Amino acid sequence: MSTQLPDRILKDGEWMDLYSNPLEQYWIVAHKSRPAFYPRFNCKRGYVASWEIKDNHLFLNDIVGNFEKRIIFFIKRSASCSLKWLFPKLTHRHKRVKATWFSGKLRIPQGKMMMYEHSGYDSRFEREQIITVDHGDILKVVVLDNVQHALIVQ
Repeated sequence: MSTQLPDRILKDGEWMDLYSNPLEQYWIVAHKSRPAFYPRFNCKRGYVASWEIKDNHLFLNDIVGNFEKRIIFFIKRSASCSLKWLFPKLTHRHKRVKATWFSGKLRIPQGKMMMYEHSGYDSRFEREQIITVDHGDILKVVVLDNVQHALIVQ
């Protein structure tokens, strides 16, 4: 697998790469079939999601990608994925969805790349924020400082 195009996350007013894919848990937890996204060589999952951390919660803001949709019987066509398509009950007042299905760790690389790995998200950076999430709620934020070899709890 080649280096992959990451999701994006808005944290403290700044857009950053997200070296985790929280949306993948959604298909499992919601007992839904994962759409047949069209993969690209730099994005095997076939979509890029935009996330936000606000008021100690993780929100899904958007999803961009194309998937194969069956129209009738054996006829298929390409369709665009969107937040409204994924969550049809989403109202105009709510422009994002709290990621209640996600529990796990988010990894946000920071600083210069120290070690390049041509596989998934295995490259290492000067610093990495590791955010622990439980059902969409932020529990803990730590910074792994790979230069100073330190773990900083925020």
